[in-house]
Amino acid sequence: MDYLSYRNLCMNARGELCLGLLETDVLYPDLISDYTSYGTMFRQLLAEEDASLHFRHYQVTEGQLPERMDECDVYLITGSKAGVYDPLPWLEPLSDWIRAAFDAGRPMLGICFGHQILAHCLGGHAEKSSKGWGVGNQTMSVEHWPEFLSNPVGHYRLIYSHQDQVTQLPPQAQRLAGNDFCPNASWFIGNQVLAFQGHPEFSAEYFRRLIGRRASHIGEQRLQAALNDIEQANDGQRVIGWLAEFIRQAAA
Repeated sequence: MDYLSYRNLCMNARGELCLGLLETDVLYPDLISDYTSYGTMFRQLLAEEDASLHFRHYQVTEGQLPERMDECDVYLITGSKAGVYDPLPWLEPLSDWIRAAFDAGRPMLGICFGHQILAHCLGGHAEKSSKGWGVGNQTMSVEHWPEFLSNPVGHYRLIYSHQDQVTQLPPQAQRLAGNDFCPNASWFIGNQVLAFQGHPEFSAEYFRRLIGRRASHIGEQRLQAALNDIEQANDGQRVIGWLAEFIRQAAA
C-alpha cells in the first residue's frame, strides 16, 4: 500500500491502539522511492515491534493535523529539515496543536525536530547550536530513567543528524540523557511526553545517502569521522522498543 493510500488509515474505531504520525518533512526526491517518508520508517519499525499497533499519517507540511484529539491514542512528531524558528506557514498551527494536545493530556513522542518543537512549545527553548552539526553514531549517558520504561540502562547510542538543539528544557521536564555536545539529547514529562534528538529510525545506509548533500555545512573532518563509524552497532532497535513501550502504557 502506498503512502497516499494509507496515510489516513486509522483502525482504532474497533478499539485497537492507534499511533498518529505527524509528518513534518518530505524526503528528498531520490529517497522517496526507497523510504517514502519518516512516518513510514517509524510505522514499519514499530509494527515489527508490536503487531497490534495501527497508524494514521498526517502530512503537517500540507496543513494536515488531527481534527479531534482522540483520533489516535498517541502521537509522534517526526524529524524535519525545518527549524522551530523558520517562518513556515505550518509551524504555528502545529505549535498551537501541540499546546492544546498537551493541555488535553494526549501522550506525545518527538524525534529530532519533533523533540525540539515539543520542548519549544511546552516552555523550553530550541535554537541553532553554536557547536555546529552533530552527526553519526553518538553515545548518551542516562541521567534520569523514566519509571514507565522497563530494563533501565546507563547509556545508549543512536545515529544523529542535527544542527539545532534543545538548549532549555520545559520547566516540568526531566532530562533522560545527554553528553557534552548535546546535553538535552532526551527528555520526558511524566508519562505523557518522551522525546529524543537522535534517530532510531535511521539505518546506516539512509544516513550515508542523506548526509553527503550536507557536507559543505557540516565540514569535511566532522563528516568523515561520522562516516567512519556509521556501520558500528547502535541502540536504534532498543529505542524503538522504548517508543512502543511508551505507546502501550500511555494509551492504557
